[in-house]
Amino acid sequence: MKNHYNTLGLQRDAEQQQIKEAYHKLALEWHPDKNMNYRTQAIIQFQEISEAYNTLSKQESKKIYDYNLDRKEIILNFTKKQQEQEKQLYNQLSKEFNLNSTYLTKDEQDTINKFMNRIEKQSKRIKKRQ
Repeated sequence: MKNHYNTLGLQRDAEQQQIKEAYHKLALEWHPDKNMNYRTQAIIQFQEISEAYNTLSKQESKKIYDYNLDRKEIILNFTKKQQEQEKQLYNQLSKEFNLNSTYLTKDEQDTINKFMNRIEKQSKRIKKRQ
């Protein structure tokens, strides 16, 4: 989900008049007819700007968008905390059980490394979904 506030160069607490002014300024700047040399890029930018304005200019859709943006931020923060907790747990277990020492066989070390790689991949996949 793109951040419509960033697209329009606005803060999250922007008023309707600010949203409208930012839209008009950027729409004029990125209008495809004014950017013949960069027409493809201009079309993409213009569509993003229009989508942002259409979402933020209507109170009901802005409320829904803000709610979803809040949820995304909460999930990202939760994921970061979860990753940090997993690292701390791994470090604690490594110290307690001396995982880096020769007490573990090569197979046991490989199993632990595979497990940690799997956790890391899952964390990356979760990030991509968001």
